[in-house]
Amino acid sequence: MTDSASTPEVLGPPRPVLIEVNTKPVKIDGPTATGLQVKEAAIDQGVKIQLDFHLTMLGEDGKEDPVADNEIVALRYGQKFFAVDGDDNS
Repeated sequence: MTDSASTPEVLGPPRPVLIEVNTKPVKIDGPTATGLQVKEAAIDQGVKIQLDFHLTMLGEDGKEDPVADNEIVALRYGQKFFAVDGDDNS
């Protein structure tokens, strides 16, 4: 058995994925990222959010699913995320 067979690279090397956070384009290394990494990338690219904001991901069914900071999500081109202040009562 070779080393590559014993340690397969399941998801491949990181690749940039263009997603949206609060309708703003954000480029992030994929194919996966944590909720915290999504927020950090958005902030680094000028999206006006903070790290303590609550993050949700728009699912294919149109529902918003919460994403925890330590939760790993699969990223796809155009994936929509929303980050809102946890104190937002609107």
